Amino acid sequence: MNKVTITVLVLGSMLSACKKQEKALETVNLSPEKTMAISAATVSTILQEVNPDIIVGAAVNSNKFGVTAYKDLAKEQYNSITAENDMKMNSLNPSKFVWDFGIQGNGIEEKNEKIPNLAKDHGEKRIHGHALVWHRALPQWVTNVESNTPVAARADTLNAIMKRHIDKTVGFYSQYYKGGSPLLPLLKSWDVVNEAYYDDGTLRGNLNLDSQGNDIGSIWKRYMGEIYIEKAFRYARLAARANQNWKLKLFYNDYGHEYSTAKLNAIYNKVMELKPMTEGGDPIINGVGLQMHIRYNTPLTSIRAAIQKMKETGLLVHIAELDISLLGPNETSVPAADLTNRRNLQKSLYYNVAKAYQEIVPVNQRWGITLWNIGDADSAWGLNAEATLFDTTYQKKQNFWNFRDGLNLQLTP
Repeated sequence: MNKVTITVLVLGSMLSACKKQEKALETVNLSPEKTMAISAATVSTILQEVNPDIIVGAAVNSNKFGVTAYKDLAKEQYNSITAENDMKMNSLNPSKFVWDFGIQGNGIEEKNEKIPNLAKDHGEKRIHGHALVWHRALPQWVTNVESNTPVAARADTLNAIMKRHIDKTVGFYSQYYKGGSPLLPLLKSWDVVNEAYYDDGTLRGNLNLDSQGNDIGSIWKRYMGEIYIEKAFRYARLAARANQNWKLKLFYNDYGHEYSTAKLNAIYNKVMELKPMTEGGDPIINGVGLQMHIRYNTPLTSIRAAIQKMKETGLLVHIAELDISLLGPNETSVPAADLTNRRNLQKSLYYNVAKAYQEIVPVNQRWGITLWNIGDADSAWGLNAEATLFDTTYQKKQNFWNFRDGLNLQLTP
C-alpha cells in the first residue's frame, strides 16, 4: 500500500470520527433531557457518593419512618443522620432521673432507637447529635424549676440537671450503636449548645414569651449566667473522656449567621473564647454549625461572608440544617406570577451554597452539609415553601440536581 493511499485512509478515518463527535455534540445541544441523562451516567445520583471530601447528611424524624419512600431515601442518599427531634431533652429525658433511649429488650423497636438503628443497619452512617442544651424542647419538669425551687437554689439545681443529662446522654451514645473495625461510636458529634443568641447578638436570658406562649429566653442563662455555655461544653468533654470516646466532636449551633452581622460576630467571639479551653488536654469545642435556613432571595454574598467568618475560627464548619424556602417573610403562599422566578433562584442557591462551602472551607475543616429533612411534605417551612430537594411524593426536584452538581465541582480553597 503506497503513502497516498495510507494518507487518504487516515484522513477518512479522522473525518468520520469528527462527524461522529459533531453528531454527539448536536444531540447534547438539541436535547436537554439527554444532557441530563449523560451527566447522570458520569456523576452519581446518590448524594453521599458525589464528593469524597463532603459528608452529606439529612435530618430525619422517626415518626415518618412508616413512609417507605422517606425511609428509603434516608438510607440511600445520605451518610450522616441528624435526629430532627428524637435526641432533644424532652424526648430523651422526659422525667427527672428517667431517660428513654428506646432500649427495652423486648424485640420491639422503640421510638428513640429508630434513628440510631437506621444509621447502624444501613451503611454505618455517621450520627450527629442534636441537641444537648437548648432553651426549647425542655421537659415540663425542667421548666417547673422556676415555680417549685427557691430562687437562691435555681442555679445549682439547673446546673445539676444539665450535668446529669449530658453525662447520661453522651455516655449512652458513646457505648451503644457502634460500627467499623475497631468498633467505634457512630454518634460522632453533638450540638452541645443550640441557639444561645438573639438576632441582635445578645444572649437569650430573661423570660420572653412569644405569641404562642413559648419562652424564647433561656432558663439556663436566666439563672446560671453566661457561664452555662462553657459549663455545657466542659461537661460534654468530661463525659466523652469518661467513656473513652476520645474522638467525639463538640459543636456550637445557631441560625442567622447570614443575615445578622451582630449575631455572626457574637457567635464568632464566643467560640473563639471557648476554643483554647480544654479538659484533660482535649478541647471543649471542635466546631460550629451554621443552620442555613435560608430563602430563595438570600444574598449569596451574605452566605459566603457567614461561611468565611466561621472558617476563620479554625474550627470544623458544619452547614447543619440547610433548606431554602420559596416564601418571603410573613408569606403563606407564593404569588403565582413569581413562582417560576423564585424556583430558579432557589435551585441556583442550592448549587451555589455547595460551591461556596468548597471554595471557602478547607477539607480538614469540613464537617459536611446536612439537609433539613427529606421532602417538601416534611419541611418545617410548610408545603408551599417547597424548601427541600424532593417533592411531596419524594421525587427528585431540580433542586436535587443543582445541589448534586454543586457537590460534584470537587473544589478546594
